[in-house]
Amino acid sequence: MAPMLRGGKAAASSRKGPLALSMVAGVAAGLLVASWVFAGSHHAALPNGTSSSGGGGGTAVPITTASTGAVASLQAEVKRLLDERDAAQQELTKLRAQAASGSGAAGTAGAAAGTCPDRHTPWGPSPERDKQYLELAEFLKKVAINNEVLVAVSNKNYAWPGGMLSVWAENAKRAGVKNMMVVALDEDTKTNAEGFGLPAFRMDIQIPDSQKNAGSNHAVSALKFRILQNFIKLGYSVFLSDVDIIFLQNPFEHLHRDSDVEGMTDGWDNGTAYGYNDVADDASMGWARYAHSMRVFVLNSGLFYIRPTQATTELLDKIIYRVETENGWDQALFNECIFFPSRPGYKDPSVTRRVLDYMLFMNSKVLFKHLRHDRGRFEQHMPVSVHVNYHPDKFERMKAVVKRYVDKDLTALDRFPDGSE
Repeated sequence: MAPMLRGGKAAASSRKGPLALSMVAGVAAGLLVASWVFAGSHHAALPNGTSSSGGGGGTAVPITTASTGAVASLQAEVKRLLDERDAAQQELTKLRAQAASGSGAAGTAGAAAGTCPDRHTPWGPSPERDKQYLELAEFLKKVAINNEVLVAVSNKNYAWPGGMLSVWAENAKRAGVKNMMVVALDEDTKTNAEGFGLPAFRMDIQIPDSQKNAGSNHAVSALKFRILQNFIKLGYSVFLSDVDIIFLQNPFEHLHRDSDVEGMTDGWDNGTAYGYNDVADDASMGWARYAHSMRVFVLNSGLFYIRPTQATTELLDKIIYRVETENGWDQALFNECIFFPSRPGYKDPSVTRRVLDYMLFMNSKVLFKHLRHDRGRFEQHMPVSVHVNYHPDKFERMKAVVKRYVDKDLTALDRFPDGSE
């Protein structure tokens, strides 16, 4: 990834150079003007080629060759300084253009010319960035829209014809998503996905030793962060999706694009989704028995939108390191890296984050335990997506969600319990 144009010595020099040259040129020009004024006021030329003093009488002084030479020298110096100023200004303009386009050693695309890029300014694709992964870069040029793409990660366990990946793709397409693809972890997945019209890109990524005993689902899920890193380096924003999700509306039309990460929540009401004040009661402390804490339920690592910024690059680096060195659940590590603050011995990546509307980007607890029992709202409300994350009978519930919202069958969910049994 090309380094960002930072507010350090290099950037400071490029800003100060033209300013310093302009000041020197101004001083030189001032001296030149002063010399002309002095010559005009104190040595007014007479018809005989002499000059008279501007004071009350005095001896006439002829204009000398030396004074004329000094003026010419000052004029030449002013011209040199102005030329250097113009050259420095052109170089600064070039650097700003590189920062806006993502090219060059200091490029960070997404920043408008004349602005100072920061950790949260997204960059975009560029020829320089393409060199980091040419094959993927060429693939994304055909799939992405506005440098954004909906990405699923799958192996052959989910990619058989008529299986979960096929249902995922069919409904995303029905919802109007044109910029979608699957990262295929094996050749069977790539072949099957292309067979039902889903663009597929093959990546060979090994499950880290720390995750090999995590079970198939979690082991595959842990790979997503290293996969994402390739897209971010190339300058693409990714809406990463598990395959146990049904899209009913185009998710790109419901993003705010004001944060490094926008993710769906595992919460089921305003408090659990967006945060609440949790009070612990320790009666032994007497007057200070109540201690306040802030709680928010986790973002689901199965559906989130991430932009290419310096902050998200550092976030992915931290998640990848922890996933590949710890025997931890990838979703827990994902949230700890996003929410836990800097502290002694640790600097958090300080990403900005937004929780997506839990009634639009809906988890299966919201739908099966709450919404369907509110008959009036259930009949009228249309989610953007439903993620079957709270229930193990995923595929059957996915098909029931399609029957409810696509086929308009209000009884389609009736045979399922609120939870798992």
